[in-house]
Amino acid sequence: IIGFQVQHPETGEITTIHASVLQALQAGFMYIGMVIQAVAGLFNPATAAQTVSDSTSIVGIAVMSKDYFQAGLVEALEFMAMISVSLGIMNLLPIPPLDGGRFVVEVFQKGTRKMVSQKAMNYMSLAGMALFLGFFVIMLNQDIQRFVFGNWG
Repeated sequence: IIGFQVQHPETGEITTIHASVLQALQAGFMYIGMVIQAVAGLFNPATAAQTVSDSTSIVGIAVMSKDYFQAGLVEALEFMAMISVSLGIMNLLPIPPLDGGRFVVEVFQKGTRKMVSQKAMNYMSLAGMALFLGFFVIMLNQDIQRFVFGNWG
């Protein structure tokens, strides 16, 4: 039986919803849409701080994975799928060290018939890496504070 669990936001009660294959695919695509919205929130000054605050680093992923793997095989597979989708979408961002950034550079080069110099690529990649390292440090700090103070909620 295909299904997924939903937690009620007010009561915290978890309900299992059994779904047809079509409903499961729809739910999967809805999740992908939510991840895309969250990633887009990083580029909106009004929502960027909240998006970063709601995100987690490898520390948070490790803590959450323990719970998912203890819950059973289906939950562990769902968690791995969520991580995979999230990483895949992040990799499509148009930032040079990522595949999306490389795609944008390739489209630019084809459209303008000009080559981007290696020096420019290096600077763009350094800027992108600095951005990601900044996000990582902020999220790692948040996760350590959550772990120390016990508020993973």
